[in-house]
Amino acid sequence: MSTDCTRNTRAIARGSVRILAGAIGVGVAVIALAGAALLPLPSFHVTPPAQTVTPVPADQERVCPGGLLDLGNATDASSLSSIGSPSLVTTATTSVAQRSLQTPSVHGGGGAPRVISTQAEGSATRPLIAGAQSQKANESDVAGLAAAACGEATSDSWLVAGATTLGSTSLVLLSNPSKVQATVDLTVYTEGGRAEAPGARGLVVRAGSQLVVPLAGIVPNAQASVVHVQVAGGSVYASLQQSSVQGLAPQGVELVGPTAQPAQNLVIPGMTVANIARLSAGADGGSNQLPAVRLLAPGTTAAHVTVTATSETTPGVGATSRITVQGGTVREVTFDHLIDGAYTVQVASDTAVVAAARTVDVGAAPSADESATAQAEAATQDFAWFVASAPLSQTAMLAVPSGSAPTLHVVNGSRTDASVTLTPKHGAATTVSVPAGKAVAVPLTARSTYTLDGVSGLRASVSLTADASSSSFALNPPGPLAQPITVYPK
Repeated sequence: MSTDCTRNTRAIARGSVRILAGAIGVGVAVIALAGAALLPLPSFHVTPPAQTVTPVPADQERVCPGGLLDLGNATDASSLSSIGSPSLVTTATTSVAQRSLQTPSVHGGGGAPRVISTQAEGSATRPLIAGAQSQKANESDVAGLAAAACGEATSDSWLVAGATTLGSTSLVLLSNPSKVQATVDLTVYTEGGRAEAPGARGLVVRAGSQLVVPLAGIVPNAQASVVHVQVAGGSVYASLQQSSVQGLAPQGVELVGPTAQPAQNLVIPGMTVANIARLSAGADGGSNQLPAVRLLAPGTTAAHVTVTATSETTPGVGATSRITVQGGTVREVTFDHLIDGAYTVQVASDTAVVAAARTVDVGAAPSADESATAQAEAATQDFAWFVASAPLSQTAMLAVPSGSAPTLHVVNGSRTDASVTLTPKHGAATTVSVPAGKAVAVPLTARSTYTLDGVSGLRASVSLTADASSSSFALNPPGPLAQPITVYPK
């Protein structure tokens, strides 16, 4: 009996020892794991060799639209003919080279589009280049002054201008300066909304050539149009030629460049109103000739827009209008109480819009004792389009083409006064002050070139105005430079 008890006691003791040893082992393991989690582990890190490469500034080139075109003749209503060559002025920080683009759809004339370029020549800074052209036409169905800046080819642009009603002709000019063909889609909006036009998709613009697309073939009988130009596989410079005829009398012509990209706040510098008192002589009281701002809200969302025209020189002179623009529909705001002068047009919207302004300049009425021919020549008019512009860089170059009373319009939308220096190629520099929130007008010399310093953040345009002769073009900064990249060698 005692022997059995002793054996049981020893078994219990051995079990207890084993349990205690197991518990101690588990505890030691837990402590070891916790310590491993808390203590920093050894690491191995290798920084790969890398080098940041800043691309050198590339050569710069701009496209000039070329001479004015006439659509149709006695035997072919769809033919295109050149009606002369524009006067071209160029400038650059280095030498300027020129070459012509092919125009396979245009017959005759020597007004082929031009490409102007300048080389970086190893410089660490981007070379500056500018060009502008102008042409005064006096044909039976195309007459007036048309001026345009030479612009940079892009893959996306907006043309806010044009009409295809009776007597109105609008041509979309697609210029491809590159060595590869570009495929272009045109999306056209009118007062009736977005047009469904399969023929405007997949247009091929051959390398080194210009393609001309009559807008009437896409949207016939449109009173107001906006064209969105989108490019795949390259870039083009898009512009639009608009001309008008009433009866047998031409009513003006204009070359219109791209307006600023869609935004909630846009600025149109230098909308010039001339001889507005003569508009009342029109058959409809001049209502369709009043200064107007054309608007489009891309997409489907309606835009609530406020348009303000403010005189550059006379405080308190101007007008404000508010309008709701349905998405995808073109609308116009007209001003019927403006006086002669230059205005800054500001567009404020709760959603992104594109915009441009139009004015009409009517010639002096003929006297009763003049011949019928003289009366017909005197009863002329012209119109001009003024596009929204983008803020300029610190330094810009300006080429001024032929034309009457060339004027630089500079708008300072910031809260700080600006000082702008204009240095002509030949002559003394001029410095002008542009107060915060104001605009100034600076007379220029035709067929001259300037360097503009101190224009960072400012917007600018050039107007040319005479009796029954008007045109305008905007100054825009060059496209963004390529960003630095990091290279990891294998």
